[in-house]
Amino acid sequence: MSQRVFLHVGLPKSGTSYLQKLLAANKPRLKRDAGLLFPGKKWHQQVLAVRDVRDMGRRRAANGQWAQLVGEIAAWPGDSVISMEWLCAADEPHIRRMVEDLAPATIEVVFTARDVARTLPAAWQEFMQNRYTWTWDEFLEGVTSAEPLENEPGRVYWSQQDLPGLVGRWSAVVSPERTHVVTLPHPGAEPDILWQRMAQVFGIEAGGYVVDGLGGNESLGLESAELMRRLNPLTRDAGLNRTSYHQIFKHALAKRVLAKRKAEESRLALPAAHHEWARATAARQIETLRSSGVHVVGDLADLEPVFVDGAQPADLSDGRLLEAALAGLVTLASQTERAERERVELEKRNSRLQTRLTRAERRISRLSTRVSEFEEAPLRSGLRLRARSLRSR
Repeated sequence: MSQRVFLHVGLPKSGTSYLQKLLAANKPRLKRDAGLLFPGKKWHQQVLAVRDVRDMGRRRAANGQWAQLVGEIAAWPGDSVISMEWLCAADEPHIRRMVEDLAPATIEVVFTARDVARTLPAAWQEFMQNRYTWTWDEFLEGVTSAEPLENEPGRVYWSQQDLPGLVGRWSAVVSPERTHVVTLPHPGAEPDILWQRMAQVFGIEAGGYVVDGLGGNESLGLESAELMRRLNPLTRDAGLNRTSYHQIFKHALAKRVLAKRKAEESRLALPAAHHEWARATAARQIETLRSSGVHVVGDLADLEPVFVDGAQPADLSDGRLLEAALAGLVTLASQTERAERERVELEKRNSRLQTRLTRAERRISRLSTRVSEFEEAPLRSGLRLRARSLRSR
């Protein structure tokens, strides 16, 4: 069994996708040089395992994935790391089950977190890629209200982003000493500083690994996020199911097309009217974490809000939204056409291979017949073959 199992539980929008891609890209070297296992044939197996252990809906593909992941970890003598941000909101019974299933390994819980002023815009646009329909103003009103759990935007956001509360829930089971909070630095820091801090938690050297060109879960520009918000109720009205929505709108349109327009679009920023709320919220987070006894890697000052210039949805013209929509449709059509050409080519190649296979099977059948004849009457078959050879001279 692994000596230690690091559970990187999030928070969402805190560099989790970057770290997951880094761990996957460097999986063989981490295992060989650092003795650190990133289990699962692909990272998606960890997604299914977390869905399984948290009983998140009825996904037959997830059944048994947690036990399979635990089995792989049990067979590894070094340390292991699971990274999946859905873990952050696990309730106490599920947390205890995970700890028990992974025993006798020591469990180390890792939270990554960034300041609330940058998290709020990133979270809203991500929600828009998951079929929510709140306007930016409705979202902010719900999240910043005096009773945020009494409204949908507040409940959904704080279930994932209540840093002190989630840290407290996990540390109550695992212990504060084995709960780590890794802060994301303010803009302008070295691009791999998050990995350096994570490596410090793992107790390994950070150098020598692939850290560039990995990408992440790229945010949408403001025009594209607002476009998704307006599309979402229309997809519901059309009766589009969840699976189709995710395939077509979230992944094909938003992730693979609109996200690439981010540099051409406006940047969403927290309005000045909410700056004081952000400062007060950050101060409470910092004070709670400072007195909690958890291990902080980085600087709690990184959680102080960073306010940037940007735009609001009300600033957008219909022309800007139309431009994003048209660009998205054309690019999506182009990618669909390319995928169709590749599909047709694969079908042709498969047909050619099938023809060759059929010919080979026929030849094998003929040879098998001859072998059978020879085995039944070797002398007669031998004379027949000799006669054929003489006639061919």
